[in-house]
Order: sequence, then structure tokens, then C-alpha cells
Amino acid sequence: MRVDLHHIHKRFGPVHANNDVTLSFEGGRIHALLGENGAGKSTLMKILSGFYTADSGQIVLDGAPAHYDTPAGAIAHGVGMLHQDPLDFAPFSALENFIYGQAGGVAQSRRAARAAFDALAARLGFDLDPDAYIDAMTIGQRQQLEILRLMSLGVRVLILDEPTTGISAEQKAVLFDTLRRLAGEEGMNIIFVSHKLEEVEELCNDVAVLRQGRLVGVREMPCATVEMVAMMFGQALARTPRPPAILGDPVLQTQGLTVRATRLALEGLNLTVREGEVVGLAGLDGSGQALLMGACAGLRKPDAGRVLIDGKDLTRRGYHAFAASGVAYASAGRLEEGLVGGLTLAEHFALADAEPRRWLDWEADRRHDAGTDRAVQHQGARGGRRAEPLRRQPAAPAACAHAAEPAPAPA
Repeated sequence: MRVDLHHIHKRFGPVHANNDVTLSFEGGRIHALLGENGAGKSTLMKILSGFYTADSGQIVLDGAPAHYDTPAGAIAHGVGMLHQDPLDFAPFSALENFIYGQAGGVAQSRRAARAAFDALAARLGFDLDPDAYIDAMTIGQRQQLEILRLMSLGVRVLILDEPTTGISAEQKAVLFDTLRRLAGEEGMNIIFVSHKLEEVEELCNDVAVLRQGRLVGVREMPCATVEMVAMMFGQALARTPRPPAILGDPVLQTQGLTVRATRLALEGLNLTVREGEVVGLAGLDGSGQALLMGACAGLRKPDAGRVLIDGKDLTRRGYHAFAASGVAYASAGRLEEGLVGGLTLAEHFALADAEPRRWLDWEADRRHDAGTDRAVQHQGARGGRRAEPLRRQPAAPAACAHAAEPAPAPA
């Protein structure tokens, strides 16, 4: 399937997220849509996949104008999207999500659905347990489940929005092999949304670059890194050598740290992290990284051992004590663990106030939250603190995303 987007415009209040974008994607290829955060990549792809409606412009599929304004309509036209946060329903198993994600709801027997699930997983090279529950699956496994669902619905254009965020290196390798096979052997049209140059260079056949909502260039791969950077940022950025690290005093120490989960145990870990140091955790997905990070942020109580921040033993103190000591935790599951759907940026800042409060005065926080404004400006976030509430698309059981518009944000 060939995709042509003609003069797409989309505004969110004062933000012109897509400004007169005209772009084409051929079948049988992996296309990169590149740009820094806030460039308009996700907005454009949500228009193509039916989650948003363009203010103006036209979508043409295989030479015929396509008119739809829901994910169900896009899938009926053969266009499906894998979002940054997989669309699934945590109380269900992988197989149940697969069943309820089919057009028309429960149209298959469980036995037939399992056979289809297993056959499609084998075809795509995915090792998925159909009986595993969503809350026991990694982000990468949940992505694979969503790809299975979309493929079972017959999509011919597969959009992947920042799919490598939060997945392991081996899961990324499996994903990339699958995408190459789908494009090369099955002629699918793959659109890979990213801001990571090394992934675009490794995977894609061509690259289109957005900057501040506008299309600034299309190039065949390989394309020089310096050229892609110049298109993304409007100027060439010279690489600078990494300065030598000057290490200071220990800021984080674990002493004999033991953390046990249902199927995994981290035993007797001794670790020291000093000022000026960046420490990477390497290992297969699920090897204990989450246990260690949770204990070091006060989110998990160790079974034995100690955690020291700036020499102070906080082992039994809990998350708020760690946060007050300068420890921040950014989770892989942003919407599941890091954010509250339906709240604005200002409301999130109020919740994260350094001074714990039993009650929050939302109106006062909205009127006087200069800290949010400063943070938004410092980070270059688009939309500002009064932007629409953060919400998952769709908020209904996401395996059934073909069936409904996004639900309203909770009150």
C-alpha cells in the first residue's frame, strides 16, 4: 500500500503541530520519520492512524482518497499504529487481549484464537506466552502482542512510534528483524518514528525529517549523520570529545543489598556511585535491574542490606525520604508508574511538591505555579503547563482500540 499525505495541518491551541506537511510512503520499505521531541511526528502519525483528525489536508491510500476519523476506520483501510505505550488491558492475559482486540469482539473460540495467536507469533519470530498476564509482561513483550493484534486485523501499513523506548537490546534486535522481514518479504509499508539517529541508520531505507511541525527534507539512506542533525536542528552540531570524569564523594551506596521478588532475587549486591559518574546496568531484560533501581529509589524495601544516600542510611525510610535527598526515579512504564492520566502538567507538579500535603488546592496551584512555567521553558516542552491533560489513547481497554473513540480523561 502506498500512502500519500497532502498538506496536513493540525493545531492544538497556539501550537501548530503539523504545518502543511506533504509526504509519501511506498510499500515494501521501512521509512523513518525523524525529528526532535515536539517536532510533530507522533501527531502526524496519529492523524494517519485515525486517533486525530487533521484540521485540513488529505490522506490518499493506493491512489484513492481515504476518509476516516477513528482507529477503527484506519484499520479498516489497512493502517495500524503501535503507540509508545502499548494498548492493552492489564487484568487480561495476552490471549484474552488478542481475542478482545479482534474486529467484532469475541468472534473466535478460545481454541481457535490460541491457534491463530501461536501461528502468528511463530511467523513473526515472537516468543510470547498466551497465558501470561499483562502486568507480568515487559514493555517489549507488550509491544509484540500489539503487533500480533494489528497483523491479525490485516493491516498493510504499520506505524511504530518510538518503539525502542523501554525495551531491551535483544527485544530491539528481534523487532528489527521482524520489521525487515515484513517489509522485504511481505511488502508491508513500515513507518518508523524516532529521534534516534543510530536506529534510523541501522534499519531504514529512507528518512523524512520534521522540525517544528514542518517537513524539512527527505533523504535516501544511507544519509550522513551530520546532514540529518542539520535538518533536525536547523544547523550542524559538531561532536565534542567526552571530557574526563572527575569523581567526587559517594552519593549512592548499596551494602549487601538483597531484594527478592516472586521469581527473582538480587543477592548481596555492593555498589558505589560517585559524584560525576554515570553507571550503566547491563543484562538481559528482567535480570534484576528493576529490583535494584526500585530499592535505590525507596520504592522497594530490601530483604537485607543497606542503601545509603550521601552517607545517610535510608534503607527503611521509603520513597519520600529518598526524593527529599535528591533521588529521582524515571520508570519505563510512564503512564503506568510515572504519570496520572487526566492531569495537566501544573497538577503533576503540585503532586510532586517537595512538601507533602494531605490536601491540594488545585486552583491555587494553577494560578501560582511559576515553577511549572520555568520547567516547561527550560525543557523546551511544547504546549505549556495549561496543555490538555495527559491521557492514554484510547483510555478504554486498549486491545479494543478498533472499536471506539478515545474515552474522556477521568475527572
